[in-house]
Amino acid sequence: MRVVVQMYKGEAVNVIMPVYNEGNTVYNIIKRVLKQKSVDTLIIIYDKSSDNTLSEIKRALAGAGRKATIVYSDVKKGKGHAVRLGIERIKGGIVIIQDADDEYYPEDYGKMLASLSDKNPVFGYRKINNGHKYLLGELATQAHTLTFNLLYGQKLKDINAAYKVFKLSMLHGERLRQDGWELDPEIAVKLSKNGYAIRSISIRYKGRTFSEGKKIGVSGAVGILAYIIKARFFD
Repeated sequence: MRVVVQMYKGEAVNVIMPVYNEGNTVYNIIKRVLKQKSVDTLIIIYDKSSDNTLSEIKRALAGAGRKATIVYSDVKKGKGHAVRLGIERIKGGIVIIQDADDEYYPEDYGKMLASLSDKNPVFGYRKINNGHKYLLGELATQAHTLTFNLLYGQKLKDINAAYKVFKLSMLHGERLRQDGWELDPEIAVKLSKNGYAIRSISIRYKGRTFSEGKKIGVSGAVGILAYIIKARFFD
């Protein structure tokens, strides 16, 4: 099957989706991503799950042709490792990071892409949470964002939002190194050090509970803050 690349303003749009134990949501989110006309390629990085995630991925991709690709991770190292595997599979164009749950809305790709420019990558801003709220999580995000802005001279509103949209060329050929949750701030750090002003764009969000599959906890939040500080003074 021949793949027709639509291109957005002359650049292919690559969606990278790390997946681990998301059997309840991955089918629907894949279908929603593939419905977005701006998307040229969906790269799914499958970590060895203990539920029916893989069968749901294959069910969702029936008829998708070569527009979607599954990358099988040999070892489970975390979200960062999965995203890095995905980025290594593309040669250029625009990158969108998409979680495999239903907390985020692929229908918001358009507004983020519209704000992307050669000088400005775009991060989502979860202004309104239509789902479950965790006070500690919100406080952690505020602390991470404030610390990052102070140390790197940015004006971000939500450094922890999964939606990050940037051109691969903005990494200046540098490879990402973080395997865990620290990948989110690592992307922000590299873009900042490379001289880009990151724009925050309001997106829709529906938080879920830990029983529903939410994964990041206290240790992840501490690791993100430590990385933001460490990368500023020691990298």
